[in-house]
Amino acid sequence: ITAEFRKAEDILKRKMNGKDGVTDADAKTRQNVQRALATQLQTLSGEFRKAQKEYLDRVKTQRQGPKEFDFLSEEKKPKRSTGIDGGFMQAQLAEVELAEDLINERDREVQQIATSIQELATIFKELAVLVIDQGTILDRIDYNMEQVVERTQAGIVELTKAETIQKSGRPMKCIGILLALITAMTIILMLKHLH
Repeated sequence: ITAEFRKAEDILKRKMNGKDGVTDADAKTRQNVQRALATQLQTLSGEFRKAQKEYLDRVKTQRQGPKEFDFLSEEKKPKRSTGIDGGFMQAQLAEVELAEDLINERDREVQQIATSIQELATIFKELAVLVIDQGTILDRIDYNMEQVVERTQAGIVELTKAETIQKSGRPMKCIGILLALITAMTIILMLKHLH
């Protein structure tokens, strides 16, 4: 399971770094999706880590077992080379060997779980970095959106000024006066030509 978490994390990192010719909008969408997936992966790995820790605690508790049945301690352990010493029968020796094998197997399992927990801790740290990076990207997106709003508002003010100037009569008056002068000059030229 830890290997699957590691594989998912590697895939997520590769997808984050891949900029294979996408537009800015696509890149932002991709980053938001990756952020959501990183958060989800972090939550799942946290739950797995908690379950693993609980299992490790149960295994340790079972391994310690009740104190009154500690028949494997060094003081009471029979010498196997002498055969049936101290009143142990062959079946009891077989049970002791089986118990030792089970304890050794549990020790190996505990070691594997401890290793998995360490790997999960590393994955957690890397996922935390991914989430922080995504948060930084969101902050930058938020800043850019604020800039867009400010510039849009400034543009609206300029458009309002231009509309006011356009609606004012001054330019239309100038055009009217110029047309009247052109018409008057044309009439004067025509009259000069006729005389």
